[in-house]
Amino acid sequence: MPLLLCPNCNTSMQNVARSGVEIDICPSCRGVWLDRGELEKLLSGQREEQVGQQQDRQRFEREVSEFHRSPDEWKRKHPYDREHGRYRYDDDYHYKKKKKGFDIFDIFD
Repeated sequence: MPLLLCPNCNTSMQNVARSGVEIDICPSCRGVWLDRGELEKLLSGQREEQVGQQQDRQRFEREVSEFHRSPDEWKRKHPYDREHGRYRYDDDYHYKKKKKGFDIFDIFD
């Protein structure tokens, strides 16, 4: 004898695990039966995801407001140069020129 019958079509319901929660599903009418607390367990994962998205959105809005208040200060805090795809360094530093090849006068230095 099945544990639970579907109230719509009177067929036996199957236990299925979704997101770590066992729920009862009717194979014929696809109806779902949730026991006490199962809906809250299923929605808790979704709520955590929404909270994470909300925190990301707040962090983004904070970054944008910082940029609009003082773009120069924001650029100092975030040295990555998106235009050139590399980190910026002090513009006063000049690299030594690379030698083009062997020079006979290098022997006498």
